[in-house]
Amino acid sequence: MSNLSSADKMYLDNALRLDKGFIVRFNRESFTEFFQNFGIDIYNDKYLIYGTSMTDRLHAFWQLENNKLVAMTLLEIAALFRNRELAIPMNVKFSVEIEKIANKLLMYPTLKIGANEYMTNKIESDDIKIVIRPEIYEHINIYLNNGDYYHAVEESYKIVRQKLKNLTGEEQAHKAFSDNNLENIFGYTPENETDKDFCEGVKYLNMAIQKFRNEKAHTPAKALDRNLAIHYISMASLAYQLVSQKENI
Repeated sequence: MSNLSSADKMYLDNALRLDKGFIVRFNRESFTEFFQNFGIDIYNDKYLIYGTSMTDRLHAFWQLENNKLVAMTLLEIAALFRNRELAIPMNVKFSVEIEKIANKLLMYPTLKIGANEYMTNKIESDDIKIVIRPEIYEHINIYLNNGDYYHAVEESYKIVRQKLKNLTGEEQAHKAFSDNNLENIFGYTPENETDKDFCEGVKYLNMAIQKFRNEKAHTPAKALDRNLAIHYISMASLAYQLVSQKENI
């Protein structure tokens, strides 16, 4: 996952304006070719997490890929902008600002974890790659960047509990998962033992998050091992995913 800040993403969105076209105009063919130059199939289903438009796919690319790869694409975009700026003199030099954003990404330290693979704040190992729900990652990214894993975990739990409250009016899991709320959470009422077991499992997962969050809320913040934090955040992401069942029907 890249470390693009929300402000930088907003600047890039305003500069590119992919859906309407601006200085650098992409169509499907040129957009595909641009990313193919970096060995990326931008129309792969993995980039569908936000939607199907070029902007949606670009946002997914920024979310899923590492700093080095995102920075390389931004430097190439900056070069395209520079060529247009030379042809059409402009007061605002988008190319300069885009280069600055790319260079910021290249300043983040990287860890080598495989023969040809690098990571920064990707949540992955040599065998498993996990994509955290964007609703959680966007909120905790600042804590991850600062190495504040304790608060990254605590805040991820808050997002899950707020989601539960939005769905049911209840923040406490044992109340939120009452029989009359199951339709609001899952989009159906369990009618067989298999469905009931699944719903109970999601309930207890959320109850575990509630207990873990209470423990952290009532103890002083302390250093937290990064690997342990990743496990906690992954659990929060899973809980968020499972209480969003109705939205995915």
